[in-house]
Amino acid sequence: MAKVIFTAWKDQSQLLDVRSKFYPSASYEGPDLRSHACATVEAWKLRGNVPHHVEATALLTDAILHDDAQHNSIFSIRATYSAAFCRFVTGLVDSKIQGPRKTMFQRAVDLGLPASFVELRHEATHREPPSLVVLRKASQRSLEWLWDNYWAGIDELGDVPMIERNDIASIGSALGDILRKYSTESEQSQKKRKRDEDDALASQLISTCAASDEGVKLLPAVLLEESVLIDSERQLGESLNKAFKHWDPVLLKITESSSSFFTHFAEALVNRLAFDPAIESPQNAYAEALYLWLDHISTSYVLSACEQCSSHWTQTLSKELEKKGKATKVAPVTIGNSSKLKRTSSKSSMHVETNISSKLSGHGWEPLQKWDSRPLGISSIN
Repeated sequence: MAKVIFTAWKDQSQLLDVRSKFYPSASYEGPDLRSHACATVEAWKLRGNVPHHVEATALLTDAILHDDAQHNSIFSIRATYSAAFCRFVTGLVDSKIQGPRKTMFQRAVDLGLPASFVELRHEATHREPPSLVVLRKASQRSLEWLWDNYWAGIDELGDVPMIERNDIASIGSALGDILRKYSTESEQSQKKRKRDEDDALASQLISTCAASDEGVKLLPAVLLEESVLIDSERQLGESLNKAFKHWDPVLLKITESSSSFFTHFAEALVNRLAFDPAIESPQNAYAEALYLWLDHISTSYVLSACEQCSSHWTQTLSKELEKKGKATKVAPVTIGNSSKLKRTSSKSSMHVETNISSKLSGHGWEPLQKWDSRPLGISSIN
């Protein structure tokens, strides 16, 4: 799978520039630019995707710059140091983050973080703020740890593609690369794919879409352009059951992460089917495939939602959809020398509506025959 990192900075040179301001070289004799670096990180946070190590460096540095007894009270200085230090430690060793549950001390050992940091964090959180001498030394040691465990290694990220937030062209290109690489690996691997491969693909697509507010809306178009949902060599009348089985786990996982994906996916299919003059012919296999995908998601995805959120009404809806699906099953029929799809006619839809209406009326719900529209506060006059 392609490895993509979404950053709040445009390119790596900006990150290296901030590093040089936080950690100036021993030979540097210019002005102190640490406050400028803190302001830059604060601006990056508005874009999102700022690593905890970068944010913690800015907070600890800002606390050091705040350490001025002539302008700030001792209490505010201790409080600022404590808040910055606690956020630094908690962000690294919090037991609620993903992964097996461990104590803060266990996570600190795994990360190579001094156990004294966890003890000091506990004291600053639940007791009196530590003395300034202790806080100053802990903050300096924290910045040294951050240098060794993050800043010193950022030069090695040069070969990793980085995408700036809301760069639609780059996001679309990244989505296409992920899907093409996945399709190639899928063809070379065994027919039976593992579940973790589906999860990995869905997670990559979700994280890529997260780089833009339009990412989820862009994904369906990329799925259609890359021909991963519909085989470019598909013939008229061929079943799509294999494609449904292949992609349903991935698409459902994306829908669980972003509920708007289903709407954008359906819209993309409808727009391509309704407004592309190149596929208007009834003999067009691609148009037929679009139709089959729409028919599939209109039932299977709704049924899946009903199964996940079981209640009286979702169970009722699920049963009615299953009945309707059996009564209006899509089947290929041969007319002359061509294969077409037709939906078997049935009166079950009218029966379903009547059945639902009767059940609703039994619970006190009845259809309104005529809507009386008038401003609020004005009663009807008989």
